[in-house]
Amino acid sequence: MLVFKTIKPSKLRVKNMRLTLLNGMRKVGRAAKKDFELTTKTWEHDVDFEMVISLAGPGPEMMIATDNPIYRYVNDGTKPHPIFAGIYTGKSTKKALSFLSGYKAKTTPNVIGSGSGGPFGKKVAVAYVNHPGTEGRNFDAILTKKWSPKFKRAMEQIMIEIGKESGHGI
Repeated sequence: MLVFKTIKPSKLRVKNMRLTLLNGMRKVGRAAKKDFELTTKTWEHDVDFEMVISLAGPGPEMMIATDNPIYRYVNDGTKPHPIFAGIYTGKSTKKALSFLSGYKAKTTPNVIGSGSGGPFGKKVAVAYVNHPGTEGRNFDAILTKKWSPKFKRAMEQIMIEIGKESGHGI
């Protein structure tokens, strides 16, 4: 005689699963945010980065962002452009730009981090300059490449654990 018994897994606890995923996303996000903060560590002004996480899309999503315009110029780079003293632009009464003749960048293209640097040399005063532009540092692309696989692995691991705990796992 054969007897078949149905094995029913426990009901999937969606709230627990969601909370566990969100906590895992926050953990990975905090670590990724620290990498973004390293890119401005030696800057004279603070750059605020925000972490945004979501389960609303087709899968877990995380974004680290800032609205700091200087960070954008450094990350994306700038094209060559003229800079005029304030009196010529109507922004101030200054007749000359005053600055030191040399500059050593604090960041390097395609390198995560920030070091020493800044202006040096003789003091110069001119009505305008033709700025040569800057090469983009590409922090966002480098960090996305670094953190995307880590984020994916963390989310997959959490989902496997949730499945095992609920009796739905393999």
